[in-house]
Order: sequence, then structure tokens, then C-alpha cells
Amino acid sequence: MIYSFTMIYNANRFLVSGVNKSDDSIKFLDLFGWQILLKFYPSSSAQLREFIHVENGINYLLIGTPVNLEELRSIASVITSESLTANGAHILAILQRTYGAHIFSLAEGAFNFLTFYPDGRILIVNDPLALQPVHFIQDELFWITSELKTVGKIEPELFEFYDENTVIHCETHPDDFVPIKNAERLKPGCTAQINIDGLGFLSINKHQYLNIHLVPPQYINPKLARGLVYNLLSESVARSVNSTQTISIPLSGGLDSSIVTSLAAQSRNDINTITIGSTTSNEYEFAQIVSRHINTCHCEFTLSEEQILQGAHEAIYYNEIFDGLSVEIQSSLLCLYRLLEQKGGRLVTGYGADLLFGGILNPDCEVTSVNNLLWSKVYRTRWTGEFSPFGSAHYGIEVNHPFWTTRIMGFALSLAPDLKVSLNVKILLRECAEEFKLLPDEIVWRKKIGIHQGSSINQIFADQIGVEKHDYGAKTRYAYRKYQAYLTGREVIV
Repeated sequence: MIYSFTMIYNANRFLVSGVNKSDDSIKFLDLFGWQILLKFYPSSSAQLREFIHVENGINYLLIGTPVNLEELRSIASVITSESLTANGAHILAILQRTYGAHIFSLAEGAFNFLTFYPDGRILIVNDPLALQPVHFIQDELFWITSELKTVGKIEPELFEFYDENTVIHCETHPDDFVPIKNAERLKPGCTAQINIDGLGFLSINKHQYLNIHLVPPQYINPKLARGLVYNLLSESVARSVNSTQTISIPLSGGLDSSIVTSLAAQSRNDINTITIGSTTSNEYEFAQIVSRHINTCHCEFTLSEEQILQGAHEAIYYNEIFDGLSVEIQSSLLCLYRLLEQKGGRLVTGYGADLLFGGILNPDCEVTSVNNLLWSKVYRTRWTGEFSPFGSAHYGIEVNHPFWTTRIMGFALSLAPDLKVSLNVKILLRECAEEFKLLPDEIVWRKKIGIHQGSSINQIFADQIGVEKHDYGAKTRYAYRKYQAYLTGREVIV
């Protein structure tokens, strides 16, 4: 799989400078004046022809892969029988030509789709949730990249960073925010057409094909809501585990990861579950309850404080995160990717459910503020980088988040607040798990604990960098300084 790209147009310099030419996970293309650097999974033996389609002189390139590609293939088969044997780039080209950009609203997962025209024009599509970012950087050249650090390796002095106080003391950023003055991020669910005039100057024409936003709450029968969320989740998890790859699930014994594990076991009987803890605390007891109930192949890893700090640094570096809370949460996942590197396969998580169904709320939260609060947290993920695929890709792991799809997000954001918080948080998910007998009661009604709290990672991260546990301003300051150092090459991951 191609998981990252960087490109410049008609430049006198070459992208190969500053890049390890012997790295077999990197390939180069030159299309109609565009120099393109592509990164593959390190162990990939795939050929470019598996990800590129050429037709009538137009080149189509797929970065990443939609999780529901086979569903999209079946839609394309109505148009032409060629779709039955087409690669992913060809399928998306068929759909784009027939239905226009709005068809990408149906695609799930992290991807970019690039169309190269003979006159040098290109059309870039990002996924509806911008899980796979696209950045534009302007100096004397015009750079387009999914990974800023790739550009930083080639041009270390290019970036003009914002003052750290501007970044740290602002909790709300637009979803195209990057803490670099001469860079911007393409908004979720967008196309960007890059036009070239007669003298070679470039301009961008952007169009948003999908704009997910908060809507007035919809009051539906709770039993109907439970049935709908069960069906949506069942389909999403089934797509995620429909693979020839080994399937692993990070299982904390909390509601979200446990539901995903239970639903995954309905499709496969070879699910691997993994629980990570620290020398300070863990959730092994609860994860074992779920593993025994579902009969998974289960293992546990206890992380050292040094491993957790390394995971935090890798989250900053690979996923380009500068937000302290997001670094803290992602550190355990980076540790997990590293542990699974030799095993490989696909990791399926319960990540994101809290933001959609109310796990971050207090039971006494004011009902009228529930949906606004949850939407603000969902919106925040658009610029944090926490869903970016680069950390997992570095270790050869493909990650799917079944909760984090446009269909489930649209459904959850529309629900009335009392289906998310009542005497308990995530009440709809709890009642759904109970009604469909997915989990033991002690797991269904277990008190919510954050992913970074169950193993005391929040305290360990704070201790390692010398700040107070709840001082996320200080944690963000630390993360942002490391972010700048990594993007400019002043520091490297070892």
C-alpha cells in the first residue's frame, strides 16, 4: 500500500535530495512535470501498477485504500463490468467520472485520490474525514504533501512556525489549521484542483463535496436507535475484519474495545486481543473477562516508562501531533504498533466512540450542551493528527477504526442528548450491548476510564517531561517544541 506522497511541479531541484535512495519503501514518479515521492509499507513488495490507472492519457493514483473498496466496486459494476477486475485507482476513476466528487461521500477510511492531466493540471481528493491529510506549502516552489516531515528533510529551513503561545493557549482551531504560517491543510471532504497558467504559475480551486456538521437533535424510539447502532456497527466491524491479514484488537476491557471485539468474533474465530499496561497500573483483569467471554487469543504487555515516552515522541514525529493530550493518548498505540511490527496484519480499534456517544461526558452534564460539546471534540480531531495513518504504516500495520466512519458519525451526531447521557454515559451503547448480549454485565456497566488513564500513561508522561499531570498547556508546549525539532530535522527518532 502507498501510504504517503510528496510532490513539486517543474522544479530545478529533485525530490531525491535529502532522501535515502536505497530505501526500497520509497518510489519516485515523474508525471507531466510533477515530481512525486511515494512511500510504501516497509515490507511491501507491491508494484506501482497496483495503485495507478492510466486511461486516455490521464493518470489516476490512489494513496491508501478505502475500507469499503469492495462495496465501491459493486457500485461501479453497475456502470461497467471492467470494475470486477479493476484496481482501486480504476474503481475510483470510474465512479468519479460517472457521479462526480460527491461519490466520495460513500468512501470510508484514510485515502487520497490524485488525477494527473497531460497539461499539468491535477485534481486531489481527500477522504471525507481527512484521516489522510493533504498539505500545501508555499515558498518559491509549491509543495503538496501528506507528510510535512518529508518536505522538512528536503528543505529544513522552509517552515515558518507560529509562536508557541499562539498554539498553546488556543483550544479551538479551524479544521484546516497547521501551526506553520506558510502551510495549510485541505479541509475534510474536499477536492483541490491545481491549475497551471501559461507562465507556469499555480492556483488552487477547492470544493467541499461533503460537510459534516451538527444538526438539530433527532428524537427516535430508543429501541429503534439500539437496533440501528447495532446494525451500523456490525457492518462497519465486519468490513474492518474482512481481510486475509491477521486481525488484532487492542482490548482494554472498556465498553468500546469490548464491543468491537464481540462483533469481530461474529465474523471470525481467530481474533487476537492485546492489552497493554504500565508498571504503575493496568486493566488486565477486565480485558481477561472479555477475552474469556469471547474466546480470543489474548496476550498482555507491560510497558516501561521509557517505552511510553518513546511512544509519545513517535506520535509527535510520525503522526505530526503537536497537541499534548493527543500525544499522550497516542503514545500507547505507537508502543503497540512497535510490538506488533514482526507480526504485522491489521489492527481494529474502538477508538472514537467516546466522542460520538458521550464517553467523555459527566453523568450530570447539562443536556442542552451535550451535542455541542461532543461536536467540538469531534471537530478537534480534524487538526490534531491523532487519526493519521503514518505511525502505524511505519511499522507495517494497517489500522481501522470502525466507529470512525461517516455513517456512524452522521447517525451519532444526530441523536438526541438523552441517548448519550442519562444516569450513565454512553447509555445507548451500553443498552445496545446488553440487548444484543454482546458482553457480560460487569463490562457493559463498567465505569468509563480513558485510554491514557487506565495504564496511568497521563501521569507517566507528565513525570517523564517534568510537568503536572493535568497541565495540558505544559504538555502541549513540550509536544510543540519536539514537533518543530522533528519537522526541521534538528532532532531525529532513534
